[in-house]
Amino acid sequence: MPQFPSVPRTGSVDAGEWTSAVDFVNRVNWLFETYDLEGMINSFLPDARVYHFHGSLNGEGDIRRFLTDDYPYLIPGVSRNATNHVVDRDADGVAVRYQNVLIRHAWPQQAVGLQAGQVLESDDLPAIWLYSPMLDRLRLTDDGWKISERYIGGSMMNKRLSLPDTSRASVEKFLPGPGLPL
Repeated sequence: MPQFPSVPRTGSVDAGEWTSAVDFVNRVNWLFETYDLEGMINSFLPDARVYHFHGSLNGEGDIRRFLTDDYPYLIPGVSRNATNHVVDRDADGVAVRYQNVLIRHAWPQQAVGLQAGQVLESDDLPAIWLYSPMLDRLRLTDDGWKISERYIGGSMMNKRLSLPDTSRASVEKFLPGPGLPL
């Protein structure tokens, strides 16, 4: 995986670009959290590249397959929190560097109750499950920002909060859908 570029001491993007790029990253996290599959896929350019700890993805077909088959275990009962955004000018857009912290707030079978508005209690949740430094290269299109490249750096996972079975079949019935209630 390529090295993340160094961060200059001062940024070169204006406040409007910075705000819209950070808003986009946060909205994409919400699309992932609610498992809005088409929204997630449409956040990427058709020829986007993704470098993930599961491997490299090239284009819409790879991204769709990955998000449909390999990624669902990262969804139910997990929130995504992007922090410390740094937005810099990039070749033909902007690059947003941030830290993505995935918090397991429920086990998959409990997530359904949360979606129904129940209040649950636990002795060990919520807790940070996964930390990843991220870099999204964004391009502005007629349809707003799109991800042209996504890099997920070296990540740390709390294995106590990992699922024993990460297959789609094991979590499919617990996946939320677009419009997850607050």
